[in-house]
Amino acid sequence: MSILCYSSYFSSRLLGQSRFFDVAGAVIDISLVTTDNFKTAELFATELDKILRKLPIKDYEVKILVFDNGINIALRYPYDLLMVACDLLDWVWLEIVDFIEQDLPIRTKECIRDFTSMIEDNQQIILRKIYDKAHQHQVNFFINKDIIVLGSGIGQFRTKVNKITKLKDIPWKKIHNIPTALITGTNGKTTTTRLTEFICRKAKLKSAYCSTDWVMVNGRKVVEGDLSGPTGHQYAMMNQKVEVAILEAARGGIVKRGLMPNYVDVATVTNIAYDHIGQNGINSLVDLANAKGVVYNALKQDGIAIINLDDEHIKQLVVKHKKAYISTKLSEQEISKYLTDDNYVVFIRDNVIILKTNSVEYPLNKINEIPITVYGLATYNFENVLHAVALCFALKITPEQIIFGLKKFGADDKSNFGRWNYYKSINHGHLVVDIAHNPAGLDNILNLATGFKQLHKVNGLLRLMYGNTADRRDTIPEIVALINKYHVDEVIIKEFQTSLRGSQLGEMPQVFYAELIKQGYPSEKIKIMPNEFEATQFILTQAKPDDFTLLCSHELIVEVSKLMRDVLANEKVK
Repeated sequence: MSILCYSSYFSSRLLGQSRFFDVAGAVIDISLVTTDNFKTAELFATELDKILRKLPIKDYEVKILVFDNGINIALRYPYDLLMVACDLLDWVWLEIVDFIEQDLPIRTKECIRDFTSMIEDNQQIILRKIYDKAHQHQVNFFINKDIIVLGSGIGQFRTKVNKITKLKDIPWKKIHNIPTALITGTNGKTTTTRLTEFICRKAKLKSAYCSTDWVMVNGRKVVEGDLSGPTGHQYAMMNQKVEVAILEAARGGIVKRGLMPNYVDVATVTNIAYDHIGQNGINSLVDLANAKGVVYNALKQDGIAIINLDDEHIKQLVVKHKKAYISTKLSEQEISKYLTDDNYVVFIRDNVIILKTNSVEYPLNKINEIPITVYGLATYNFENVLHAVALCFALKITPEQIIFGLKKFGADDKSNFGRWNYYKSINHGHLVVDIAHNPAGLDNILNLATGFKQLHKVNGLLRLMYGNTADRRDTIPEIVALINKYHVDEVIIKEFQTSLRGSQLGEMPQVFYAELIKQGYPSEKIKIMPNEFEATQFILTQAKPDDFTLLCSHELIVEVSKLMRDVLANEKVK
């Protein structure tokens, strides 16, 4: 008897563009270790094919992704039968487990009988036809319970599913998509999303954006949570008052659910750095770039792909659409080589942002006068600013409007929550709340903190609150190396309470502590705290007026930020 070592499996609907298809489907993600994952995947595909050939649906496609610690099997299937497709993938996998582990026969005939019945019970032919027709007309398709939306924002048509009996009931010529941007990347995507939306809103457009924190419609929060996936995209694009949509797309949503919007005007990948490696078939930075590069596939025919020339992994992506380029490093001569008659480039010359086409050049803001660059010290935000400029220009925002928006977007928790939110306390010194959670992000803010301390002659201790989830265990040696590189005086290790991601409670702080000791960090300068809020409370008892403290917060960032505001408010009262 063989043992199939699998830790988990889950199936999900692919709602649009994905790593596998450009239309809807389903995927099962199986975490497993066998002597031959290819053989297991082949068995799965063979058994699935036996069943699919006997089912009523003949228009389907299967794709397989095999990697070191698992397999993905994706099935393109009619939109109205996506849940049936998920159930089918689950059924086949469990049958294979029983076959391998218990030598039980695979019940192919029973499956064909049961799923034929499920298809008959669940299919909605008119819904399938509407979905297919929407793609023919290149307009977005959304469904929320019994409501269908075609197009998006102010260009949408909405009705109840049961109100449509014929395709001619739909006013196709009146339906259109609003201007839309898709933004992904390892770091900077939320800041880029917020800045781009802010500029659009200051240009008098009714705007919406979704992010890892919430969905905003015209500056008003409509729903909170990690909404950087299909659910957030739907919230933003289904709003009937919205004229432009700026959509953050995180790796998890892209890989597990696909992209909700299609036919977007502009898309970008901010950068590629080490994060979430080893999950969902992403075992290298190349894999990660390919996964995030799916956003380019969602572009409409004349859409624009923004390419960051400073990132080698992004440069290597195969992009079929028209491209515009940004760089914080290349000279004007180097980046101008990428100019064509119908594109543009964005770069920095003599501290000034330059937007350049083949026929005209627009000098914009001085980079060190833009608030989120913190006097030019936050060099990592240079990239985010250039992305936002390139995105806005593709969305038909004028250079003058871009200049105005860049001036007004603040480096505070109101404009850019959780990204270098600086608080100056009389009693506790300089305090910064930031969501940095990987080596690249931590390197950025530690470098900024060092520059800030020098500029403002802050001579006290440099203190850091940080913690790791289990899926970022491999980054801990690099994190500790950064702590030593920037001469951090005290480390407060925070424990995650809910975002354990495969670890036991209390496990990851001990792993982090052990690596600090291994790399020579003094044990007396380390403190472990049970959560972010209690860690922050402890820090406030220790911090002196000339100290600088970085609070890398995630799980309880709302509570930590409120505590900072309360501290400052109490000081003003006194």
